Amino acid sequence: MRIALATVSLLCALLPAFAQNAAPAAAAPQAETLDTAGEANAPAVAAKEDSAVPDSSPAPRSQLDAFALHNNFLSRLDLSGTIQLKALYHNMTAERDADKKLSLQLRRFKLELDGGFDANFGFRGELLVDGNGRNFGVDNAYLYYVIGDLVGFKGGKLKRPFSQEALQSSKSLYTVERGELYQAFLTNTTGYASFDVGLIAYGGFVEDGRSLTYELGVFNGKQSDSTGYDGQQNENLDKGFKAKDVVMRLTFTPVKPLKLEAALSTKAAENKSDPNEYKLGVNTGYEVGADFSYNHLRLLGEASWGDNQDKQDAKILDGSTLFFAFYVMGIWHEDYTRGRASELVMKLEALDPDFKAGKGEGTPNDGKARYTLGANYFFTPKVSVMADYGVLQPITKEVGKKKLTQDIDLLWRMSF
Repeated sequence: MRIALATVSLLCALLPAFAQNAAPAAAAPQAETLDTAGEANAPAVAAKEDSAVPDSSPAPRSQLDAFALHNNFLSRLDLSGTIQLKALYHNMTAERDADKKLSLQLRRFKLELDGGFDANFGFRGELLVDGNGRNFGVDNAYLYYVIGDLVGFKGGKLKRPFSQEALQSSKSLYTVERGELYQAFLTNTTGYASFDVGLIAYGGFVEDGRSLTYELGVFNGKQSDSTGYDGQQNENLDKGFKAKDVVMRLTFTPVKPLKLEAALSTKAAENKSDPNEYKLGVNTGYEVGADFSYNHLRLLGEASWGDNQDKQDAKILDGSTLFFAFYVMGIWHEDYTRGRASELVMKLEALDPDFKAGKGEGTPNDGKARYTLGANYFFTPKVSVMADYGVLQPITKEVGKKKLTQDIDLLWRMSF
């Protein structure tokens, strides 16, 4: 807590040095980037997704943009962030009161720094001051170097570019949480979409309204014996494992309203049974996705499949199951006019963690589906409230295990 207060105090001390006309520099390859529609017409700053195309032109300033700070060594230093308060009532139809959950959470309090040394070099950092039981820490924190439109590099602690939903900014989510079934599985259970320390080459081009982007990264591949991969991105936990992970992602926009993507992510583990011989086991996950927008409607979908080591690297060597998961989401949103806007959201997630293609149901039969209805209201483009009603359905033939779980989540979100 003392570190958090010291950091906030330091930032506050810099505030009097705000500059109205900071020198322009190449825009960072943002981890949670700008919406294609723009804030003026998309109240949620819809789907700020990580674009691999380097942008050499700075965005125009407005009163809603990040603060600009003076620094003698930087051509640009912007400060932004978000604070989010969450209320939840989970498993509200449970027969026993002990199984119900009613709580308030400081979901996120995050400060973001985006700086540039010149037109090519820069950095980005996200300081997690507090949120959801986590203490002071760092999420995205990396350096970048833009060579040109076709090639750029970024290295540090960042999300693996595997899932379009994982890369969506917490400032612009359409539901209170990314994916309590689909995304949580990819992040914590398999590690394919988790934070990690690595180096990514990225780039792309745009021609006649069509665009193609790529990302290719090598990551430390944090190890896990039982607790899962979420939170394993701390570089102090990496003891120099020789087994590293590879992630690749391609996006293609054939026409302006439609974007397609495909990705691959690996999870490697070392076999240390013989200290005189290096052996390696590798699991692989695959992903395809689509994003379609037309007027006030947006449709998002994604499917993933591959090897499931169920949080344990040992299973990469001893034998993993196959998983299949997907989500589809529809959003209707108003243009931000008359000082307000609203959104309606419908989402379906499904997961089978032990899918056996061609053999019917897996064993054990423990698939799940989750249905979410959401409504969002925007007081300003930066201040909103969100309300979700979710139903979790076990997909099983076992008697007594088909009971639905119903949740309500509320979020008050402010970004700056």
